[in-house]
Amino acid sequence: MKTKLSILFAMMSSLFIASTQANAAEKVEIMPEQFMAMVQITEVEKGITGKEVDESIKSMATNESILHVAMFPLSEQIANVTGAPYRHLSIHNICDAKTAGVIADVDDRFSVILPCRIAVVEGKDGTIRMFSMNPDVMKVLNLPPGAKEMAETVAAKMNAILAGAKSGEF
Repeated sequence: MKTKLSILFAMMSSLFIASTQANAAEKVEIMPEQFMAMVQITEVEKGITGKEVDESIKSMATNESILHVAMFPLSEQIANVTGAPYRHLSIHNICDAKTAGVIADVDDRFSVILPCRIAVVEGKDGTIRMFSMNPDVMKVLNLPPGAKEMAETVAAKMNAILAGAKSGEF
């Protein structure tokens, strides 16, 4: 855990430093392990379809009293554009607006890492997985009191949604 947090902090620091540099053409390299430390992967129980997970996420968000803002059915859009079927791929946006505002007020750049997105992906191996931001990312931000607790509450709600959706709960 400490190693992952160190990697996250180093990565986030380098990204913030790079974003303030005058030369916008300079490329920031992110090592795969650094990116993966930011991602939480939740494997869905066998026999549960992507569409069932989508419906479960919507229901679980309601259960957790957090707003399910939108669901983007990317697999349908890909099929429409290419003319060929595509494996399940959907993106859910979930938001607690008050918490998002408080975190954005700390630093506008933090808005890009708000833990409010879940991707439901049927892997090439046929396994359905959910991908979301690792809530440990919020710990390395050194948020002020109040904002930190609000972020932890949202992270707990997101984890509850993932836990329920992986087994198809409503």
